Amino acid sequence: MMLSYFLSYAKRNVGKTVLLILSIGIYFAFTAVLFTLSRNMGEIATLPFRAIGVDLIVQKTGQIPEHMTDAIFPHSNGPIFSDEVQTLRTLPGVDTADTGLYFWYFDNAYFKDVFGVDPSGPLFPEILKRNIISGTYDLSGSNILVSQDFAQKNSLSLGGTIALGKEHFTINGFLRSNITGNIIPAGIYMNEDAALRVASASQEMQRLFHLSGKPFVNVVVLKRQPNAAGDLAAAVQKLSKDYLIFGENTFSQEILDQLAILSSFGKTVLLVFGALVILSFGLVVVYNLKTRGKEIAVLRTLGWSVSDIERQFIGEHLLLVGVSLVIGNILTIVAVLLLSGVQVALTIPWEISAKPHFLVQENAIDRIIKVALPVRVEWGVLVAESAGFLLLFLVITILMVRRLRRVKPSV
Repeated sequence: MMLSYFLSYAKRNVGKTVLLILSIGIYFAFTAVLFTLSRNMGEIATLPFRAIGVDLIVQKTGQIPEHMTDAIFPHSNGPIFSDEVQTLRTLPGVDTADTGLYFWYFDNAYFKDVFGVDPSGPLFPEILKRNIISGTYDLSGSNILVSQDFAQKNSLSLGGTIALGKEHFTINGFLRSNITGNIIPAGIYMNEDAALRVASASQEMQRLFHLSGKPFVNVVVLKRQPNAAGDLAAAVQKLSKDYLIFGENTFSQEILDQLAILSSFGKTVLLVFGALVILSFGLVVVYNLKTRGKEIAVLRTLGWSVSDIERQFIGEHLLLVGVSLVIGNILTIVAVLLLSGVQVALTIPWEISAKPHFLVQENAIDRIIKVALPVRVEWGVLVAESAGFLLLFLVITILMVRRLRRVKPSV
C-alpha cells in the first residue's frame, strides 16, 4: 500500500475519515463493555451471598401464624424436614450444603430472633468463628453467641442468661453485627439441636405444621461445584413448588434495571448502532470508489493492475479500522476503569432478611446493600473482539472493492 497516497486522500477528507474512525471505535468500546458486564453479571448477582459463601438459599413456603407467642417462623417460612434436606444435599452440582433453623421468639421480656446452626456444618460455624469479638466460640449444651448490637440494645453481658420458654441459655461470646450481610440477620446464635427443642415446644408451631417430633430446619444453603453444568435453582424448583429459592436470578432484574446497557433496550440500541456503523463503512468504501474513479483509471493507465489497486484500497480501509480499534480499546479500558467505581444497589428480599414488620424498631434493618461492580479489563476479550472486528471489516472491504473491476483504464 502507498501510505503517502492514502494520507493525501485522507487530508482532503478529514471530516469523513475522523467520523468513520470514531464511529467504529465507539461501537467497539460499546460492545466490549457490554460483553464485559454480561460476563460479570453472575458475579454481580451473587455479591449479596458472598458473606456466607453460597450460591443458593432455599426456604419453604409456610403459613402465617395467628398468635405471636413463643417461637414462630417468619411469615411465609415453613419447615424443611431431614429427608428433604438430604435430597437437596445430593442434587447434581451441589458441592457444599449447610442448614439453619431461624425463628422469632416473643415473650414478656423483649423480641428475640434466633438462628440455630449445626456445629459440624461446613459454612455457618466458620462464619461465627471469624466474627467473634469477645468471649469464645462454644455452642455446646446451652451456650449461645449474641450479636453486639443485640447485646447493647438489651443490656446483655458475657456470662448472662437468656430465657426462651423453660430453657435458659448462657451467653458465651459476642459477635460483630450483621455478619451475614442482612441475610438471616439473627441476634442470637445457638446449637441447631437446642433451637429445634425451642421451636418444637411452641404450641403455635405445632398447630401450624403438625411436627410430630420430626427434626426440621427452615434454611438450607447450597454451594455449587466449580464449573458444574445445569441450573441448580431449576433443579431445586422441580423438587417442590413450595420451595422459595434465592440466588443469582433473584438480583438479575435489579441489575438490568440499573445497567440499562444490559437491558433489552440497551441490546437493541447496540444492534441498531452496529448496523448503522457497518452500513456507513460499506457506503464509505463505495463512495471512495466512485469519487476516486478518475484516480483509479489513471493508476491503471500507469500500469497498476486491478489486484494492485484492490490491495491499495483494502490496505487503506484496514488502516482506518486499525486506528479505530486502537481508539476503541483505549475507550474500553477507560470505561471499564470508570465502571469499576460504580455501585449498584440491591434490595435483599424480605424472606431472607426477615424482621417483624409490626415492630418498627426491629424492622428498621437496611435491606439495601450497595456493592461496587466487580468489572475488570479482560485482555483476552479485547484481543478476540479486535480480531473479529478486523475480519468483519476486511470481508466488507473485499466485497466492496470488487467494483473496481468495472473501472476501465481510460481518463
